[in-house]
Amino acid sequence: MNWKIKEQPGKEILEDLHSKLNIPKFICTLLLQRNIDSLKLAQAYFRPNLDELHDPFLMKDMDKTVERLTRAIESNEKIMILGDYDVDGTTSVSMLYNYFKKKALDPIFYIPDRYKEGYGVSDESIDFAEENNVSLLITIDCGIKANDKIESANTRGIDVIICDHHIPDNKIPKAYSIINPNQNKCDYPFKGLCGCGIGFKLISAIEKKTGGNEDVNQYLDLVAIATIADQMPMINENRAIVYHGLKVLNKNPRPGFHFFIRSINRDIIESDISFNIGPRINASGRMKSGMISVQLMIENETNKAYKIAQEIESINLLRRAKEKEVTDEAIKKTDPLKFTNVVYGNDWNKGVLGIVASRLVDRFYKPTIVLALEDGTYTGSARSVPNFDLYNAIDSGKEYLDQYGGHKYAAGLSIKQENLQSFVDHFESYVKNSMQNQMFTKTITYDIEINLSDINESNFKLLSRMSPFGLSNYKPIFRTNNCFGAGNLRLMGKEKSHIKFKIKDSQDFEILAIGFNMSEHYEQINNKEPFDILYTISRNTFNNSTSIELNLKSIGFK
Repeated sequence: MNWKIKEQPGKEILEDLHSKLNIPKFICTLLLQRNIDSLKLAQAYFRPNLDELHDPFLMKDMDKTVERLTRAIESNEKIMILGDYDVDGTTSVSMLYNYFKKKALDPIFYIPDRYKEGYGVSDESIDFAEENNVSLLITIDCGIKANDKIESANTRGIDVIICDHHIPDNKIPKAYSIINPNQNKCDYPFKGLCGCGIGFKLISAIEKKTGGNEDVNQYLDLVAIATIADQMPMINENRAIVYHGLKVLNKNPRPGFHFFIRSINRDIIESDISFNIGPRINASGRMKSGMISVQLMIENETNKAYKIAQEIESINLLRRAKEKEVTDEAIKKTDPLKFTNVVYGNDWNKGVLGIVASRLVDRFYKPTIVLALEDGTYTGSARSVPNFDLYNAIDSGKEYLDQYGGHKYAAGLSIKQENLQSFVDHFESYVKNSMQNQMFTKTITYDIEINLSDINESNFKLLSRMSPFGLSNYKPIFRTNNCFGAGNLRLMGKEKSHIKFKIKDSQDFEILAIGFNMSEHYEQINNKEPFDILYTISRNTFNNSTSIELNLKSIGFK
């Protein structure tokens, strides 16, 4: 593993910002690394403001879409909302359902069955719309590549509005209108919204156009959860959306969410979405049906919501067991000599393939595809390493694929059995050539070197104000050299794979640290061998007591 320091700002610009902000220089360095170089930008960064969100009518087709939806509301049309089965899709559907419900409509919603229908708009969903006399179908977080399915809806007299954020193909569906900032000739200035963010823009536009009095900000909790879970860049609008969405979640959590977070004795932060709420919302779509997650998020009666949450909790436990089972099998199928990992199984649960792919990337640090076979077709998920465009790699082999879609770092695809080996060979060759025969090397890039004495309550509060953290605004990683174990060393976790201990630096400053999956360093730490560390800084709450602690990312012994 390599350690690499980020580019450091020049002395003059650092001193200038320090004089304006009057905060520690190492925090000024962090700001400059994030292109925050003035008092005005710093104020906007530390206090994200919803007033600075872009006008939704800058999106192509927004006027046309709002006009159609306004007509539907006035005419009391039958509307169906269709979304993907993941967090982004189910939160999007929940938001639009609740919104149109308050407009005195009686909308219906539809989440495709992952196993029977696959991703996005399906023949079954169009049939369902027709059977229920739907005249207007809204797809959200999907639809931009569903050309044939949209055409099928058109022939049945169903208007389709596509709200999506995925990259379109050259040929786009013949929908009534398309809201997607990534489509051609769309001048919307920010391209990084998730599907739920697109939906939020839509309902904001309706309220703006009609002069409505609905407080759309009540839905920001859903948008924040989707933005975090879908790993969208935490800059521009997303930063303000997540910042204020977390406030909504903390102030008045939906009953179903309250069930998941009731044991957390502090404000909910991004990591609670990533490791608590998000995986549970995802679990129902992965293992059973995303419809359950929507029901959770639209249910306002506490007892009913709790029952749904308990069902999801059980589903999530099953998901975790299946994930471990498939991961263990997939590891055995990897080839250490290849530049990629493409692994597949005949009976693997399709719902956990994306998670398994992420696990393999973490372990082997290669672009990874995990597939499961069903009815002669392999379907699965792909994940990438930092700074490698996975979508382009998959797109280069599209001649072998039935379907594919996704982002730079995550994608989904399906391949007929007879085309699998040709695609695997092409994918390996593309990645190998792109890397110029140099294997991927896991590198941790850290922001700055500090002393442990720099970690105090005042500085921690300033660092906390840099949140929400995520893609393009990562949580700062620090380096401290010449450290030693200072006692209280113990193994933790079910498999004793984690370590927790006190760390002391060369200035004899002590602080508590935890290292996940770092048990192999136990003996060296116990023997007082000197080491350097990379880490983030967090606040730990246990038994109503809080303390600042280090979350170790890497330990380098001398």
